Amino acid sequence: MDFCWRLCYNFFMPTTKPQVRKEIRDILNSADEEELELQSKKICSSFLESRLYKESDAILSYMPMPKEASPLSITEAAIKDGKVLALPRVVPNSNTMDFYLIKKDVPLQSQITKGSWNIDEPSACCENFLSLVGKFKKITVIVPGVAFTKEGVRLGHGKGFYDIYIKRLLEKCRETESSVTLAGLCFDFQLLPELPCESHDIKMNLILLPS
Repeated sequence: MDFCWRLCYNFFMPTTKPQVRKEIRDILNSADEEELELQSKKICSSFLESRLYKESDAILSYMPMPKEASPLSITEAAIKDGKVLALPRVVPNSNTMDFYLIKKDVPLQSQITKGSWNIDEPSACCENFLSLVGKFKKITVIVPGVAFTKEGVRLGHGKGFYDIYIKRLLEKCRETESSVTLAGLCFDFQLLPELPCESHDIKMNLILLPS
């Protein structure tokens, strides 16, 4: 894809976080939606065949924004396979979010509503995942991002939602001895050789890419 080569060239020299975000946004705006959808399906298919998915008893997924790498196939499979599934909901007028359990015996769309940033979120009647962390041995968090490196460095949109929540989750899991795997989900052109990184940025354990 031509835009991939343009991205690699532009990122040959070090850049700032705002510059990276702008470059990725420009590429996504010009990208073919069918190609992005195909990449999302390939990412999900590879993950669903992995040992990590099979051994995870709880999956924290998300509802994607337009032209964002979509974990919808993972979300649907987790429900079908009887795994515990939770999705994020943002606290209005804040940089805080929580994950809420999705009921297995109720259609997904009936548990979803439009929330902050016009993104689909679980409704207020769902149960907070953090209150139940101790019940799960292996938790996998599917994490969106603007860009990643193969070493696990993540660049988000700058609001801090995931960094703040993951810190809370990890603290809770240390108390309960639950294990957590952070899996960044992205298109192939969002994996970059390097990214600006600060002390509060939380690294991923692995990056999920189209195979």
